[in-house]
Amino acid sequence: AAADPISVLPGSLGSWCHEHDTMHERLDIIEEKVIKTVEHLESEVKSLLSIISETTSDLPTAAGTPLIDIFDGKY
Repeated sequence: AAADPISVLPGSLGSWCHEHDTMHERLDIIEEKVIKTVEHLESEVKSLLSIISETTSDLPTAAGTPLIDIFDGKY
C-alpha cells in the first residue's frame, strides 16, 4: 500500500503551501510589470506612428510620383 505523503513528511504540506503562495505572489508582480510594460510600449508605438504619419504627410512629392501607403496591410 502506498504511504500517505502527509503522514510520511510532517509539515511538508505547510511548506509546500507557503512556497506555492510565494510563487503566486511573484507571478502576480511579474504579470503587473508585463502589463505596465505593454501599455507603455503601446503608447510609444502610437506616438511614433503619429509622428511618422505627420512627417510623411508633410513630405513634398514629385509630380507624377504615385503615392504609396507604407502602412497598407502591414500593421
